[in-house]
Amino acid sequence: MTTVAGASRPGSAHLAAQLSAPVRRLMRSGVAGAGLMVAATLLALVWANSPWGSSYERLWHTELALRFGTAEIAMDLQHWVNDGLMVFFFFLIGMEVRRELSMGELVQRSRLTVPALAAVAGLVIPALLYLAINAGGDGAVGWGIPMATDTAFVLGALALFGRHCPIQLRVFLLSLSVVDDIGALTAIAIFYSDEIDPVALGIAGLCVLAFIGLSRMQVWRGPAYFAVGAVMWVAMYESGVHATIGGVVLGLLVSAYPPRRAEVERAGSLARAFRQSPEPALAREAKLSVERAISPNERIGAVLVPWSSYVVVPVFALANAGVRIDGALVERALTSPVTIGVFVGLAVGKLLGVGLAATLAVRTGLGVLPPGISLGSVWSGAALTGLGFTVSLFVTDLAFDDEALREEATIGILGAAVVSTALGALFFRLLGRGGSAPERPAQLDPPVDPAVDHIRGPVDAPLTLVEYGDMECPFCGRATGVVSELRSRFGDDLRYVFRHLPLLEVHPRAQLAAEAAGAQGRFWEMHDRLFAHQDELDAAGLLEHAAALDLDLERFARELGNGTHGQRIRNDVVGAEASGVEGTPTFFVNGLRHAGRAGTDELAAALLRTDPRGTPAERAVAPLVAEAGRRPVPLSPPARLPAVEGLAETPDLSGASPRLDDRQLAVLRRAGRRRSTTAGEVLVRGGAGEWDFVVVLTGTVAVVENPEPGDGGEQRVVSVVGPGRFLGGLNMLAGQRAVRSVVAAAPGVVVTLTVQRLREVMAADRELADVIMRAFLLRRAMLIGRASGLRVVGDPRWPASARLQALLDEHGIAHQWLDPADDEAARAVLAENDALDEERPVVVAPDGRVLVDPGPDDLLGAARPARS
Repeated sequence: MTTVAGASRPGSAHLAAQLSAPVRRLMRSGVAGAGLMVAATLLALVWANSPWGSSYERLWHTELALRFGTAEIAMDLQHWVNDGLMVFFFFLIGMEVRRELSMGELVQRSRLTVPALAAVAGLVIPALLYLAINAGGDGAVGWGIPMATDTAFVLGALALFGRHCPIQLRVFLLSLSVVDDIGALTAIAIFYSDEIDPVALGIAGLCVLAFIGLSRMQVWRGPAYFAVGAVMWVAMYESGVHATIGGVVLGLLVSAYPPRRAEVERAGSLARAFRQSPEPALAREAKLSVERAISPNERIGAVLVPWSSYVVVPVFALANAGVRIDGALVERALTSPVTIGVFVGLAVGKLLGVGLAATLAVRTGLGVLPPGISLGSVWSGAALTGLGFTVSLFVTDLAFDDEALREEATIGILGAAVVSTALGALFFRLLGRGGSAPERPAQLDPPVDPAVDHIRGPVDAPLTLVEYGDMECPFCGRATGVVSELRSRFGDDLRYVFRHLPLLEVHPRAQLAAEAAGAQGRFWEMHDRLFAHQDELDAAGLLEHAAALDLDLERFARELGNGTHGQRIRNDVVGAEASGVEGTPTFFVNGLRHAGRAGTDELAAALLRTDPRGTPAERAVAPLVAEAGRRPVPLSPPARLPAVEGLAETPDLSGASPRLDDRQLAVLRRAGRRRSTTAGEVLVRGGAGEWDFVVVLTGTVAVVENPEPGDGGEQRVVSVVGPGRFLGGLNMLAGQRAVRSVVAAAPGVVVTLTVQRLREVMAADRELADVIMRAFLLRRAMLIGRASGLRVVGDPRWPASARLQALLDEHGIAHQWLDPADDEAARAVLAENDALDEERPVVVAPDGRVLVDPGPDDLLGAARPARS
């Protein structure tokens, strides 16, 4: 049984190698929580067997009573932990099961066969072994003790002994644990409850209805649910059904669904609106929109999982594992049917039940193992399932009133935990050698074919990003934002390819709908709609999407119903198998499978690292070298830069490239990277997506500008910068492409800083930040103010903007207003300047001067050159 919330299913025909956020949270919290449980168990044992052991007993048997009038609930501290605090633990188990039923491993029925059969056998065989040893005795009622697996302990053991085991084994064990949870909880609810009070149980049922009503009204505020939960706990306590079962029921009612794309987009829009106008109403609306985008199940789990793993379960272990082990207890335990039954059930029964059931299911064809898992790995994991600590102790408390029987059962649980851990380590060492899966292919197979593949961007772009995805997979839906950012960052240097890897048993139509739309030339439009409306992918919803795209509905419906394009999707699935794809989304970067986190920055770094043209520095200084006997094939047209050698430094009349003092240069030298330059070396190429802030120490650097329409098509040198001066622009801080090229004119030394490093320096040194920001604004002014007339940058709704507009109208000053909501350059100017936060418009004069919220005199002075 898990001690934290469980896993979500990566949507694929294969169990995922790239795990969802709940699974990653489970593994992080599970391993750490297992360590805390071990520490709490050892502390309890040491404390109970120390000279101060009597204080352990006194503490946990101290009575605590809650009274309301004549009504009273009185229990000792141990039972407050077991019956009260553990409700949160069981609530998370209920949420885990709901999540798996809605969007996890239990959705994919065909892949659940083997772990489900293994879990059932792992529940039944330990209970039967226990009963065989204890039949007719006082301990027979404890048959439920060896049934459950503690997944947190299993994950901790895997981290120690199964470091090289396939990640799919972890997912397999997590799937098994969900079925294990359901079976163990059912046994507790049915067989370990007292005499039933129907009135109290009816009140608990009303609380369930209230919980459902709050959920239907989309009220997700803690106090309301806590009040309902508290009343339900009291009712369950009085009903005779164990109170923790109420936690499971409420957990099952917490809705789970993939992130809602429309709400994600709305949250982004509201966040941008709040940035421009930070008002309380906007803040609240943006917060609620973010909350609606993520299911309550995941949001609540993110809050409660750490509390359960790091507080509830360790406290439970501390309260229940403190058995005073003396000679008499050891002698009694060695012959006790309870101890032997618990030990054999856990250490032997779980191993045989899980291992044999999985082997028989595979051998008889009832199910298949996920790719990468051998039966040897399954047996190694089965050995660890005898770690039944948390719920085994919990059932021990429910089953036995006799303290002696409890102590004997606890000894069996602890002994089984030690032996199961040792068996797991041995099995991984022995079976892991001969049963390891073959190494997964890393190369894209088949390679991208423009005649077959769906390609977004230039078909001959030098950089290629291929995604294997499922249009109904929530994790693929999240990845669309990453892809959009990469396409924006790399522009025409990147081509993006989408290939299908669906769960055909669960997601039969969306991929076919995309291909049917593609047959009418609208694949990408349908692709975008399907990901934006993942909650509207039934047959009626697909027809609505087709109608919105103005497709031939008769043809679309016929091809969708006939499965006309099914072979195309099957071909993609075959290619995924050949390429070693095991989950969605999986990305291939320039033909190589990407491993690790698939965020924007990680994929961008991989694209640059595997660029077939070489790194930016290599492309700048090293020509393409032809293979022996072959002519080089240009991947992109080389840039023709004008000769810059020997040019003299140009004065800084506008202040756009000021000379820094010694202190400021020292700060930048410490923060950046020194590099020597040679004449003609390209430091920054115009249009590049990745570039650095450059400070000249010695030598000179030329700034080269691309031609304007009608300028003859030649690049020209804008300026030559000498020692102590720097280059860079607001577009750099805004994550945009380089506007101009930077070329070394005379050999020397420069310091380069990445965007992130420059931001850190500017945050730490306000004086230097002011110098750099003023220069950036002047450079931006020269770009957006190149034409005649004034340029005004600001939100027209600001009070200061209204006053400025009145002045412009009063004096008849010709101008162009740039709204940051519509113009990216204007947004960059304000976003990196205090004018945005203070809601003050910026005026850019034709001569390059920048005025922030100018008065009448300054405004007229700036406008005179435009009028003359």
